[in-house]
Amino acid sequence: MADLIGIVLMGGKSSRMGTDKSQLIANTSLTNETQKNFAQLAHAKLKCYVGDVFYSINQEQNNLHLNNTIIDEYPEEGPLSGIISALRFTQTSILVLGVDVPLVTKQSIKNIIVHRNWDLLTTTYYNTETRIWEPMLSIWEIETLPCLEEYFTNGGRSIQQFLNQYGNQRVQILDVKEFTNVNTPEEYERVQAQIG
Repeated sequence: MADLIGIVLMGGKSSRMGTDKSQLIANTSLTNETQKNFAQLAHAKLKCYVGDVFYSINQEQNNLHLNNTIIDEYPEEGPLSGIISALRFTQTSILVLGVDVPLVTKQSIKNIIVHRNWDLLTTTYYNTETRIWEPMLSIWEIETLPCLEEYFTNGGRSIQQFLNQYGNQRVQILDVKEFTNVNTPEEYERVQAQIG
């Protein structure tokens, strides 16, 4: 999709992991030449469906020497600030993939693009059982930016709350396991065997 820019959202502090999650090796069973870290894995998945992919990073991650980076304008304010910074920088609609959901498949990325609703602010996976949005794979239209900025300026930081407040396209989740967040060394160990 030429009008969509891919964003690997990776500017979090990774405090529970104890090391930068974006640099974790995605599949340690591969040889060194074919191994990808979480950031490279997310980039490769997005690249199949969009022309350009940018990394949304924090100031400290500048030393990773990545190409196509967007520095989060509001460090330590959560993923919403990374999305705002990305929309401001690209001035176009974005397809967001969180770096810490390595089990998300290309099929789910393709599926969300197919179900995109241009008339609503976002297109986001939604878990009907838990009533929780899964914004770590979502499309944010450029028209969302003024609403996001207003919400953020007024102290809003919860993506769930924002998505509940505004009209958004709900997409049914294909497989809940794909949205397993990797935040701790134990979770990293558990998902290792499942990363494809």
